[in-house]
Amino acid sequence: MSDVLVLGGGIVALLSALELTERGASVTIVEGDQPPASWAGGGILSPLYAWRQSSLLNQLTFDGVDRYRRLVGMLESDGYAPPGRLLNLNGMWVQGDEKERERALRWASEWGLNCEAQSSDGLSGRMMAKGLEGVFFPGLGNVRNPGLLKALRACLQARGVKNHKARISDIRRQGRNVIFLAEDGRQWRADKTVVGMGAGTGALLEKLGVQLPLFPAKGEMLLYQLSPGDVSSVLLTEAGYLIPRNDGAVLVGSTLRKGDASFYPTVSGRYRLERLAQTLMPELEKARPAYHWAGVRPGSDRDYPFIGAVPGADGVYVATGHYRNGLVAAPATAELLAQVLCGVAPSIDPSGYSLPSSSRSSSSFLRR
Repeated sequence: MSDVLVLGGGIVALLSALELTERGASVTIVEGDQPPASWAGGGILSPLYAWRQSSLLNQLTFDGVDRYRRLVGMLESDGYAPPGRLLNLNGMWVQGDEKERERALRWASEWGLNCEAQSSDGLSGRMMAKGLEGVFFPGLGNVRNPGLLKALRACLQARGVKNHKARISDIRRQGRNVIFLAEDGRQWRADKTVVGMGAGTGALLEKLGVQLPLFPAKGEMLLYQLSPGDVSSVLLTEAGYLIPRNDGAVLVGSTLRKGDASFYPTVSGRYRLERLAQTLMPELEKARPAYHWAGVRPGSDRDYPFIGAVPGADGVYVATGHYRNGLVAAPATAELLAQVLCGVAPSIDPSGYSLPSSSRSSSSFLRR
């Protein structure tokens, strides 16, 4: 039996496992059979319009680029990722009127990020129509999330982390331990368990007697294969965004359907994204997308995640509800969770992210 059981295969679960191994814990991962939201997303290393978000979210994300520099540097130096492929830090341009630009500049100053007012005329590449106003963050960018997850799994395997594929469907109590049961009959338990199952976390928490304001949120994306530099930086507007990769691939996103837990792309979603792409970059009218896919985010009624112990379930911890910010918030989330599990003084006050003890009492579960 490992010291810690991690349920989930997305970026929060994998980085939590990594943080725990660095603190000497033995870890077993059990991940489901559906691709995690962090595989399907775009990998922007900033919340969308971060100055509109709460301080509780921003303190998990403001230094995301620095955290990913260190993480990717380690993965590259240890041979788990090819150099120069995972990170694209060529900046992020955000469209906004005068009031929006003022808020962005003030927020950037408060959180220590470089930001400057800049019209679209100053952007290089063949990105979009000219004459639009906005702000530019030269230090931001994106991470290539599928490659990142692959590299992390290789790194964890080399550290002795066991990885199982199974759909966790039920739980039962054995003494002070919670046992997690898979549909195929397999079961796992550990002294401590991290539940980071993305959109599936809410259903499992209900079996532990806890209800949180969580919901699935489906998003669809397109990918165009262009030439490197055609889109010079991340482009964010109210309507959507373009995300350039180092090899010339450009992602277009995204749709959003709250309450939809299906993983299949739709014809209507494709048409909507194609129109968006052509609006943001008129030259795409003559291009056809190379890929179209969908993912399901772990939605929440608040803009910051739930991180911490599950009330009434000894040794069970959760990290969920990151919604559209799982990738950028994952390194800080994983560090905070590992500090709490290992009894280390946390670098961030964890109280704001804790699960409410008033969510449905788990006394009935404890008596089972």
